[in-house]
Amino acid sequence: MPAKYLAFVSLFFTLIYSTSSFALGKLGHQIVCQLAFEHLSPQKQHKLTTLLGAVPIQHQALINQYNYKKKTAPITFANACTWADAIKRLEEFRNYNNWHFMNVPRAQLEIKANDCSKDCLPQAILAHQTILSQHDEKNRWRQAQALLFLGHWLGDLHQPLHISFADDQGGNKIKFSHLGTKCKNLHWYWDECILYKGKQSKAKWLTLLQAKWSQSSQPTWQKNQVWIWANESFQIVRKSSFNYCQINTQGSCQKPKTDIKLPANYLTRNQSVMEQRLLQAAQRLAKMLEYSL
Repeated sequence: MPAKYLAFVSLFFTLIYSTSSFALGKLGHQIVCQLAFEHLSPQKQHKLTTLLGAVPIQHQALINQYNYKKKTAPITFANACTWADAIKRLEEFRNYNNWHFMNVPRAQLEIKANDCSKDCLPQAILAHQTILSQHDEKNRWRQAQALLFLGHWLGDLHQPLHISFADDQGGNKIKFSHLGTKCKNLHWYWDECILYKGKQSKAKWLTLLQAKWSQSSQPTWQKNQVWIWANESFQIVRKSSFNYCQINTQGSCQKPKTDIKLPANYLTRNQSVMEQRLLQAAQRLAKMLEYSL
């Protein structure tokens, strides 16, 4: 077995036992990308599946093992959308780690177009949508990377805490003063615990969101929309019901001075928010893929 391949396999064991900062959980990414794929036209589904075939075998193994699958199993788009998290510790991809989120000043009240110029989540979406739409037949792996990144970025953008502040690492440093959840901080809670409580399984989530797909307005795709979507997340985290911001007299978000305690109705009050964000992410991703593939 080649040394490079062994490195990928051994890396997996480090990844699965470490908590990722700034990463919508595996379930969230799988839901978004599975829904998006199912609503593509047959022609675009075929193009996407063909492009997945350009993923090198060592990266296919990494995707499958990261998702607790046999390393030789065919990869699905749903599982492949976790690839951007699985590669975080690989030296050749470390430059992308800051692309998973967007930090803004505490005094900022809204997200506007081009609020960050590079190395941030909205710009990551724009960059990889452009690469995907170029249809570079000479570098299929570069095209496949753009596809996997794009699917991942849409999920991250719609997890509200991916558009927030550096000093608390997007809520990773906002810890709880009670033990009512296995998730030890607010970011982790919105990545995972809010998804697994109530709806529990991937199948139940997919059934719920499939039923709501046609009931909601269908998006269009224009490049300036990524900033609108980012602002949606930012405005969610600023709400008092999110338990993240303490708004001062100037309207800016101040970090809580102590560990927080979630109210008893926090899950029921906010799980519908996450439902909407997952649905929006999937619908917007489907529209972008129809346009770009």
